[in-house]
Amino acid sequence: MKEGAVKFLLLVAIISLAACKEDVPTLFNEHDGIYFNSSKDSVFYTFAKYPSRLVDTIKLPVNVLGNSAAVDREITIEKVPGAGNNAVEGLHYKLLPPYKLPANSYSTTIPVVVYRTADLDSITASLVLKLSPNATFNSGITSKTSIKLNIGYLQKPPTWGEIAGLQWAGYAGNFGTWTKTKYKVILDALYDPVSDTTVSEFPYNRTAAPAVSIQYLQMVRNYIRNKYPGNYSNPVGIGPTLRDPDANNALVVVGPSY
Repeated sequence: MKEGAVKFLLLVAIISLAACKEDVPTLFNEHDGIYFNSSKDSVFYTFAKYPSRLVDTIKLPVNVLGNSAAVDREITIEKVPGAGNNAVEGLHYKLLPPYKLPANSYSTTIPVVVYRTADLDSITASLVLKLSPNATFNSGITSKTSIKLNIGYLQKPPTWGEIAGLQWAGYAGNFGTWTKTKYKVILDALYDPVSDTTVSEFPYNRTAAPAVSIQYLQMVRNYIRNKYPGNYSNPVGIGPTLRDPDANNALVVVGPSY
């Protein structure tokens, strides 16, 4: 009788131990997470910086929350439907699946093709992309599993400012009031064909602007003087002129009034 009881208890202990061993791996075999490695929850891309480009590729960095693996692992990314997501796939952007994290890596980039369309003259095309769980990845850092991508061209830079403000570009003695016509002139005047880029933002405080800001202003003034001499002639109109339909057809000028 005692021998039977001992055998029974031993059997129960073995079964319990086996059950414990089965439970332990589940704690440590959770899938790794993945998240966007960005300090902000949105990215703004403007074609204004690249005037000659009609298409470009944005690379969104992602990181693994966990371990590397000996094989490539697929990353699932989706567009989140909802208000404000006015970007049209195939028109404003194109995803390039399948996306994969290379073997033995902890990070990679998600390329998204963007297009400069005619409507970007007046709107910003926006979409929210989300990293979705799949067979190899769970969600990573919750606040970093989605990111908003804004695609623009001829929109007023957020750092422009106003005529009497503290921001350098919008101040009356510098570039002044922002208009699309004037902005196009500035982009053309500051275009560098070697790097195929121009200066599209001027994030300076006018009381502490760097020396390069004065150079930019002079370059734009010279560009207008050379191409549209009538804008600065005395009297006005001696030679070709450029007027601004966005500013009551006023002459396009920048800098001090002299």
